[in-house]
Amino acid sequence: MKSKNAIEVNSVTRCFGDLVAVDDLSFQVGGGEIFGLLGPNGAGKTTTINLILGLLAAH
Repeated sequence: MKSKNAIEVNSVTRCFGDLVAVDDLSFQVGGGEIFGLLGPNGAGKTTTINLILGLLAAH
């Protein structure tokens, strides 16, 4: 039995003025999977979570 995606992100971009915080991001997290966002400061991790939660709108 194939598990459905718990999260699906397709071609998401978010800018703050001239700064591109998230650029054409796409990924899927299947149901029951564990997923982590890793990267240096300023990589867009928090912005990505805020986009998924609907706290920010994608551009």
